[in-house]
Amino acid sequence: MRRTIDVAYGMGWEAGSVLGPIGPEEAAARDAAGQPYTVVLRQTGGAEAVVAQVARARNYLGVAVYDAQGRRFLEVDLRQLDADRLFLRRRSAWAYPDDLVPEFAPDAGRVTVSLWPDGRGSEVVEPQGDKGGSRHTVAQVPDGQRWFEVPGFGCWERLFAPLGIEGADRVELREITDVPQGGTVEPNWRAPEGMRPGHLAELFVAGTRFSSPDGEYTVREPIEAGTLLLPSGRLVAKDPTYGASDEDAGFTVTVAPGSYPVQIARAAAKFEEYVAARVLVSDRPAVRWEAALLDGQDERLLGEGEFYGFGVDAGTAAFTDATAAPDLGRRYWDDLVAGTQVEDVHGVAVVDDPANGTNLVAYPSGRGDGSYPVWVGRDREGEVTCFVADMLVLHRAEPSTAEAIT
Repeated sequence: MRRTIDVAYGMGWEAGSVLGPIGPEEAAARDAAGQPYTVVLRQTGGAEAVVAQVARARNYLGVAVYDAQGRRFLEVDLRQLDADRLFLRRRSAWAYPDDLVPEFAPDAGRVTVSLWPDGRGSEVVEPQGDKGGSRHTVAQVPDGQRWFEVPGFGCWERLFAPLGIEGADRVELREITDVPQGGTVEPNWRAPEGMRPGHLAELFVAGTRFSSPDGEYTVREPIEAGTLLLPSGRLVAKDPTYGASDEDAGFTVTVAPGSYPVQIARAAAKFEEYVAARVLVSDRPAVRWEAALLDGQDERLLGEGEFYGFGVDAGTAAFTDATAAPDLGRRYWDDLVAGTQVEDVHGVAVVDDPANGTNLVAYPSGRGDGSYPVWVGRDREGEVTCFVADMLVLHRAEPSTAEAIT
């Protein structure tokens, strides 16, 4: 038996209504231009709804299913990584005890499955038992449930597969325009976006002031931390006390083999803090920034504010060359344990490997342990000017309008 599904288009969805309704022609034009819009599917006469947020230019398709009470109970985050395939990045499902429990109530159970294209996956069940908490396990999800066909405009029955809804072949779609007018003329949502760089260049300009929730910071003269030797031109940023890891392969963006200055940015409010470190490739100013990535990392998979970073668990970070990262890290650790590791007054330590023409420059990692992004600065010609490890102390801070101290 075939079911009729009404299809409406708009700029968003809220409280069971289409916001900023638009016609199929305008929706199709937005789709072709990669502009964001919303698709709402409802069985004729039904209260449940499937709501899709489409942003093709951002390789994003988010789909949520709402029950008769207007509560979200299933949500999937899909990313277009191939020309004709969507990858299921995340799937969340809520279980409400009864019809009176509000959306996302604390006692509404939730299961979230997060997946990566390399086969990894995790499952989080919460709350876990009467005491709350959560249970984290590895998610074993076959490829057939990770990858799905990209729905062309109007082929919205293809949304059912990633939602686990059967019967797509027994559905008749009917585009409707008689939905209440009004609401917003702009989307009331946006596609998830990974972390964007802060004011990185200013962190190395003495006298620059930053306003942050922690106070007013003034940038000091950067610390000259020595010269980094990169015989392969492939930079590694890591905690030198870690053993061998994927980070040791270095970033995909490379520079000409050579030697480059390392600087540590510092700023003071109540006390001085190390806020960033950089490998200076050239004196030309950076006019744009991009994330430094390892092989296999894809920015299209990031959620809102997420980033790929190198982990720190000993309060120390380091730059080195990909040809010697594990060996020099081991030497740094051995010297640290033996008490023979020499640091200067700023906490900077250099481990040399004359035989291979490499070295490692270690420095305190801002406020300590965590995960920190590295950004690549490029000049107007697109050439690499620097790599900056942001310790995230002033990531959300803004340069102050107050007169800089010189």
